[in-house]
Amino acid sequence: MGAAEIVVTVVATIACLGMGVFLGSLPFKRDELTEWHVKYQQLCGVLACGIVIILMLLGYDLASWLAIAALAVGVAVSRIPVVRRGLLARFPELHPAERQSPLRKGASKKRRS
Repeated sequence: MGAAEIVVTVVATIACLGMGVFLGSLPFKRDELTEWHVKYQQLCGVLACGIVIILMLLGYDLASWLAIAALAVGVAVSRIPVVRRGLLARFPELHPAERQSPLRKGASKKRRS
């Protein structure tokens, strides 16, 4: 393992860990996502897939596996309640969207006698 491969492995792992923390800190429910969340969720997903695919094509097997593991660890760490509260306090744009009350199904129908 050469110095270049070590540097690529470390940089890719740290980048994927950060993306995993970001993706894990976003709301998981679709109705809680804002346009900002969706935009950056898609961007991070494409970047993460791109990094892993490029590492695989370059033959950096260890780096690609560590990038995938770092994404999973980042998501898992950001779902810990204490960490999640800290992330939401530090970055207010990660807060879930306000839920709208669902319409009642029978409210608009007129009763027939």
